[in-house]
Amino acid sequence: MLTSGVFGYLLDYVIWWVLFLSFLVHTWCFFRLFPKRARTTRLFLGNLFIFFCLLGAAGLGGESYLRFVAVGTDSFGMSLPARRWFALYTHLNSLGCRDKEWSQSKPLGVRRVVFLGDSFTYGWGIENPSDRFGDLIQARFDAVQPGTVEVMNVAKPGWGTLDQIQPLMDMVELYRVDEVVLCHVPNDIEKLLQTTDDFNPIRPPTPGSINLESSPLLDYLYRRIYLPRVPTVRGYHDWLADGYADPAIWSQQRQNFQQMIEFCREHGVVIRVALLPFLRTQGSKFDQQQIHQKLRQYFEANQIPIMDLQTALQGIAVDELVVNSVDPHPNERAHHLFANQLWGFWDPGSP
Repeated sequence: MLTSGVFGYLLDYVIWWVLFLSFLVHTWCFFRLFPKRARTTRLFLGNLFIFFCLLGAAGLGGESYLRFVAVGTDSFGMSLPARRWFALYTHLNSLGCRDKEWSQSKPLGVRRVVFLGDSFTYGWGIENPSDRFGDLIQARFDAVQPGTVEVMNVAKPGWGTLDQIQPLMDMVELYRVDEVVLCHVPNDIEKLLQTTDDFNPIRPPTPGSINLESSPLLDYLYRRIYLPRVPTVRGYHDWLADGYADPAIWSQQRQNFQQMIEFCREHGVVIRVALLPFLRTQGSKFDQQQIHQKLRQYFEANQIPIMDLQTALQGIAVDELVVNSVDPHPNERAHHLFANQLWGFWDPGSP
């Protein structure tokens, strides 16, 4: 096979070896055949050949590690290590959610609670699903009310509020859920924001002259060094802030929320809201406190129980809460802290 979904194009890897071996052969030929009397030229060219050999060895080592060994998520989930991570640690049910298979027939005496969200709720970067806040809530229910509550994770990376309306309706109508916890992240508004061919913060730009699919090393360097400096990436959070500040867009978002709220009320379903914070932000306009306050005011005005999970992380360094240096999703520690606070929805006396 010349290609593999988690190892890239193997023919490209062979080319790396060919280039490296070519450096070695040319270096050997140089020292073997180049006249020794031309000392200055020999010294200069010899050092240059050795430099390229060492550079080739380092490049081949990095290429080999990223292509076959490294496993880990990043912000966009497009690199080979990220694709390997998803292949190893994510198992989806028939509805495409990272959870067990659900039965439409609800067991007698069981209350169903849905955690509805995006990549944060999905557990992006969390290897063991039992470390996600939804699963931790399930464990608490099992400890105090065994067999009486079934927690369901209905979340997909990239979902926004607009994407979540129909799944909410389906879960209520088909699976007869009793409670919904809407897990809202500030970027759940992004599907309502305007993009252009030249400015689309949702999709990072790819270089036109280099095929990053051919080299995990080049892809890594591009995403680690160049991409964070691209205006569409640096301006992502300010783009979101502009959306929340736009009366027309905020009106549309309120309508989406209202559709969810009214549907739940019509079907006797309890709906609650958890505000999940970004852990790393940039830009001059994005004010997470202000955005969360805006959301709290809306839901409180509609008498919807709401919990701002920013408070669960106070006093803890961001680096201790994110998955890794290139993935700002919340890690296991953050999910445990979220669960501690979310448990207050069902046990108001808990910390």
